[in-house]
Amino acid sequence: MDTPNPSGQLRVLLADDNAFFMDSIRQLLSRHAWLQVVGVASHGAECLALVAEQQPDVVVVDLAMPDINGFEVIKLINSLPDHPRVIIMSLYDEPEYREGGRHLGVHGYVSKAAVTTELIPLLQGLFQESVSKSV
Repeated sequence: MDTPNPSGQLRVLLADDNAFFMDSIRQLLSRHAWLQVVGVASHGAECLALVAEQQPDVVVVDLAMPDINGFEVIKLINSLPDHPRVIIMSLYDEPEYREGGRHLGVHGYVSKAAVTTELIPLLQGLFQESVSKSV
């Protein structure tokens, strides 16, 4: 999705099976008025359903989820018309995972160990990019 929604916020969907971690990320994002968390999914199928229902601008997805792994979720998201941008957020900060994400066209990769310092700047860059495209 290339243009910001009418609210002027970047609509973000979070997908990770760790509820405590997701609550922490949701609290981190809620500190920024330009971000709106539109949903939290605990598994791949729920993430795909929420993408269709909420039409987020960005999906932040973990690679290790119980039913459908993150790479498969990303492939399915990218097959949608006018699909959202995707950021991988993973405990596994390995070169092969980053490379796999690049091959799928993700817009960023954030290690869970560095999520508090890396996720906001990455989302801010995507937000500014979408605002400049709409002008």
